[in-house]
Amino acid sequence: MNFRAIDLNAVEEVADVLKDLLHEIVFVGGSVISMYIDDPAADEVRTTNDIDFTVQLTGYSNWIKLQETLQKLRIYPNPEGHAMCNFIYKGILIDIIPSEDSPVGKANRWYKPGFSYLKSVKVGKHNIQIFQLPYFLATKFEAFNDRGKDYRTSHDFEDIIYVLDNCTTAAEDVINADLQVKSYLKKELIKIKDSMYFEEIVSAHIHPNMLNERLSLVIEKINKILS
Repeated sequence: MNFRAIDLNAVEEVADVLKDLLHEIVFVGGSVISMYIDDPAADEVRTTNDIDFTVQLTGYSNWIKLQETLQKLRIYPNPEGHAMCNFIYKGILIDIIPSEDSPVGKANRWYKPGFSYLKSVKVGKHNIQIFQLPYFLATKFEAFNDRGKDYRTSHDFEDIIYVLDNCTTAAEDVINADLQVKSYLKKELIKIKDSMYFEEIVSAHIHPNMLNERLSLVIEKINKILS
């Protein structure tokens, strides 16, 4: 089966078919990372394979009801998927993850509290919900820790560095965040900074042509958050 490349056009197409459900779902993951970026000098965002969103559901029966609604919209379980949360719509891969652990699978621990810290962004003719930046970063750190990947090769960590690099208000957003998520992010950043490979693992996710300028900028933001 041929799958579509994921870009904002694909996000817009999914938002359009889900227009009556947009108030219930939060888009997460790499497909919306560009929504956090405001630096005009930003490097291109990495490509991703799917569109992820989370939804608040209680009980398996509500998951079945959601599936029935999705099927009416021609969003079907992905026959080549490996989990109950894998769906497909016109060649676009979609992962739908409940905000809490359920029979569908294990949830990211920051999804549930993140529903209290949302922001609305425009995609085409629709407004979609995403997490405020500190909660987006927290979901990425949690995903990294869950997958147990190397900092230098992890796409989750790549996304974290990309946001720190290319969102001009990233440090201030974390500093002004609620204590729970701010403490978590500081703990994770301290682990990075205390590594003997600190500059190496950060540098691995900055374009070589921009390394001299951007590495110092990212380190400055990390130090500002930790100060």
